[in-house]
Amino acid sequence: MAGNVVMRAFAVKPAIPAVVIWAGAGYTYKDLADFRLRDASYMPQPSDSERQKKRQKLREVYGEPKDGNPFWDSIAPSSYLKDLKGAIQLNHSVDDNVVSVEYSRNLNKLLDETSVPHELHEYQGGGHNINDPYFTDAMKNTVDFFNTYLKK
Repeated sequence: MAGNVVMRAFAVKPAIPAVVIWAGAGYTYKDLADFRLRDASYMPQPSDSERQKKRQKLREVYGEPKDGNPFWDSIAPSSYLKDLKGAIQLNHSVDDNVVSVEYSRNLNKLLDETSVPHELHEYQGGGHNINDPYFTDAMKNTVDFFNTYLKK
């Protein structure tokens, strides 16, 4: 969930000059409900863990994100895009079998409605980690982006 963490950091610190996300997810709770994640390595916390108990308490109080309670929008980083001062680049493989490329496409559409400089690069292969032969292009795009926005 590194892309989600980057977006949350960007939302709370909107003056960050530039961020790049590879195969990120979870910018809106609607996307998370629609596309989920397919990470076979994910090991959920036991249902009696403190973390799971807190999640359950949130759902008891605010319902499920798909139920439309404004609380869920208020804690989603996508609700704060217009406050961002920096730029964002998204990189995603269309064959990502962990995180749907639709996450990046939907975030890009939301960014289109703002003045935030942004770009989306899609790669026809490479999977979740954007492996070779697409890795080189993705890394070049990343370096070029940071050179543009961090060397001002």
